[in-house]
Amino acid sequence: MRSYHAKRGVVVRWGVGCAGIGGCGTFGPVGGGIVRGIGRLVVVLCAVGGLLVPAGQAAAASGGEHRPKCSVVWFDLGNTLVDTSVPKQMTYLRGALEHLRLLRAVGVPVGLITNVPPEWGATDAERAAATKAYIDAAWAEAEPFPWSWFGDRVLTPRSTAEAKPAPALFERGKAMAGACRSFYEGETPAEIAAAEQSGMTGYLVSRPDRPAYLPVWRVLVPFDV
Repeated sequence: MRSYHAKRGVVVRWGVGCAGIGGCGTFGPVGGGIVRGIGRLVVVLCAVGGLLVPAGQAAAASGGEHRPKCSVVWFDLGNTLVDTSVPKQMTYLRGALEHLRLLRAVGVPVGLITNVPPEWGATDAERAAATKAYIDAAWAEAEPFPWSWFGDRVLTPRSTAEAKPAPALFERGKAMAGACRSFYEGETPAEIAAAEQSGMTGYLVSRPDRPAYLPVWRVLVPFDV
């Protein structure tokens, strides 16, 4: 799977045989931007509408084919969601809480794939608890970090060999997501590459030339873009 790349133009096909409004065409940067905006709004509305349709109805309407896929969005923690630059004064990075809230609002599960010392615990649960305690002890926001939104999806290395960018944690995350698509958002190019090599869709956050976090419409549409 590939990471997000912006495109200056877009080829639009309206209906079968390019009939209907506008026909087929390739639009330049201005026209393409307008069309992309309209197109993204349409696919999000369609995707959200699909999420609200009972599974039985969706299967009947489509003959059991091309049903929307579920998705899980995994995150690195430090310097992806949490600003760790000031010791004992940890806060959200700009836009992080809003991004998490939006994913939660549309029903997309989120998880963490983060490096911590393996000696923080003998089990996955112990290391997850130690990770939470470490962040909470230095948390400077008015509201606590929303650990409950991540459930048991807090993955940490069981050994130094499993530490990112080794593939082990990404493979565990993908296996945990089952048939759902897995996305990974992080600030380190090597980790994005490792996530993609493990079958996830990667997104490098906090780049000045694109949205700080993965656009949620890409998670909702039932195909890869």
